[in-house]
Amino acid sequence: MKLHINLINIFILLLLELSATVGKKHRKQERERGIRIRGEWIAGYDKRESPHGDLATQVKIGIYINSFYSISEQTMDYSVNIYLRQSWYDPRIKFGKGDPSDKTEMTKLPDGTWDEIWVPDLFFRNEKKAEFHSVTIPNRLMRLYMDGRIWYAMKITTTLSCPMNLIKYPMDTQFCPLMIESFGYTMDTIYFNWWDKAVAHDGTLEMPQFRLVEAHLKDCSQNYSTGAYPCLQVNFELKRDIGFYLIQIYIPSILIVILSWVAFWINIDAIPARVSLGLLTVLTMTTQSTGATSSLPRVSYVKAIDVWMSVCLLFVFTSLLEFAVVNVLSRKEVKSIRPNMIRRKVSKNKKDSEAGEVIETMPHDSSIRNNTAIMPDLEGKHKARTIDKISRRVFPISFLIFNVVYWIIYALIMGDNRPPDI
Repeated sequence: MKLHINLINIFILLLLELSATVGKKHRKQERERGIRIRGEWIAGYDKRESPHGDLATQVKIGIYINSFYSISEQTMDYSVNIYLRQSWYDPRIKFGKGDPSDKTEMTKLPDGTWDEIWVPDLFFRNEKKAEFHSVTIPNRLMRLYMDGRIWYAMKITTTLSCPMNLIKYPMDTQFCPLMIESFGYTMDTIYFNWWDKAVAHDGTLEMPQFRLVEAHLKDCSQNYSTGAYPCLQVNFELKRDIGFYLIQIYIPSILIVILSWVAFWINIDAIPARVSLGLLTVLTMTTQSTGATSSLPRVSYVKAIDVWMSVCLLFVFTSLLEFAVVNVLSRKEVKSIRPNMIRRKVSKNKKDSEAGEVIETMPHDSSIRNNTAIMPDLEGKHKARTIDKISRRVFPISFLIFNVVYWIIYALIMGDNRPPDI
């Protein structure tokens, strides 16, 4: 008896499970065959089919920029927070019985409707990572107008690749692309157009080191082995502000170079002072150069900052080398004068001896040594002082000429590396 009851219960459970499965399948098929808009059932609607059948559907796209985040030279990418807005017509889901020409009457579709109707399959071609926002609710909005026009907006934060040319760094201008392409639909099914105001922001957009100059629009549609896919591209022209680099790199390096020239006014005999000053400026300049390029990628070409730091280091090193040359020259002259004075003294003693006078060639009171030590090396000191005096003029003038040439070339003459069609 108990076995019979258990078999009946199992049979009932199987029937219920089968009924639920059939019901789910039926409801799924029902959703595929139609959709409910504002309580009105639209039969025959299939989200897998294009709104215009064999004709291509026009999708208008617009972007509103909330903010730019990090722009990294090391990884050559940038992050941006945007509202991505799309608009297209789907005549299958017109609603109401009013005047179809009234384009102001619309209804906000419930959240999740975007999973039940046909939507363009957009993606960012140069995306590294991206995410939707869902605090406090999913940041998506879909509106349906009476004539069948659908307006679909979403908030996205994405990190996009940005190939950078750093030849003029830090006086460069970068053109960072945002490429929107269809993932699965070819141009036979959909095509893209920009809104009248394709890229917008509130006018107070600020970035730590860059400023947005302009947004350049471009068509980036491309042919693949599977067909031609629609694509729209916007290139953000980002001009780097040099103020930070003037304060952190250029002005300190100029002061270090000027500090190295102080050695030209220090006495040649003050060897510890001049050597210490020279080594200090060289080491400081080396540290400054390393810090200036530590955040940059290892590219094969020479950047503007490389030229600046290398020349500044060359000036500092040359000022130290100048003291070494002057010091060696002065010491060489002092060493060469002592044996000459002794030979002249000995020659005079020999002549006096031939005359019958007995004179010591090397007096016990070391008069020769005393005379040699006391006599200043006028020729060597004069040459050293002359070189120092010349350096006081040559080094500043040369550095000034370098500055004029450097800033004219990189700030005025050399143009930005613009992409084609911009």
